[in-house]
Amino acid sequence: MGLHVQKIKQFSLSLTLFLFVIGVSGFYPSGNLSLESDSLQYQPHKEKLSTFERSFKPSFYDTEVYRYKKNDTPKASGIAIDNPTSAQPETLQGFRVQLIATSEYDQAITLRNELNLKYPDLWIYTVYEAPMYKVRAGDFSNRYEAKTLLDKIQTDGYRAAWIVPDKVIKNQPPKPPLPAQIDSTAVQSNIEE
Repeated sequence: MGLHVQKIKQFSLSLTLFLFVIGVSGFYPSGNLSLESDSLQYQPHKEKLSTFERSFKPSFYDTEVYRYKKNDTPKASGIAIDNPTSAQPETLQGFRVQLIATSEYDQAITLRNELNLKYPDLWIYTVYEAPMYKVRAGDFSNRYEAKTLLDKIQTDGYRAAWIVPDKVIKNQPPKPPLPAQIDSTAVQSNIEE
């Protein structure tokens, strides 16, 4: 019985050793392992770029491609194209007229909306510099131009306005028109009826 147990132990030891060798040899891909002294890194098989170039189809990635005939015009194809002729806006150090500095957000927005209605062509900015909301107007490269606006604004009743240095936008595009005002009283009168 002792001989039989010894053969079983020997067989199980050889089987374990055999499985270990098979497992270790199957762990690394054959021929692609670089055994350099600095690192043991897997070196993938290099394929030619032409293989990928042949199978690449750019149209699969470009979902919105529109083709127009040479004689198509924006009007004929139904697309409105804006052709701006002014240079791109850039910022530089300049001056603006500041009308208020308040910690009340609603007060700043109310003044901004009021100024937008009163001066539709003038750019009005609301700037937040903690803890204050500041309402500023204009983009002037020098103090003299800002002073002209300051005088106009002060004559219109904003006596507390003053000139402040600020980053201004050069080549500012024309200000777009304000959206149409909604008459909330007309809506309420329909509801009440």
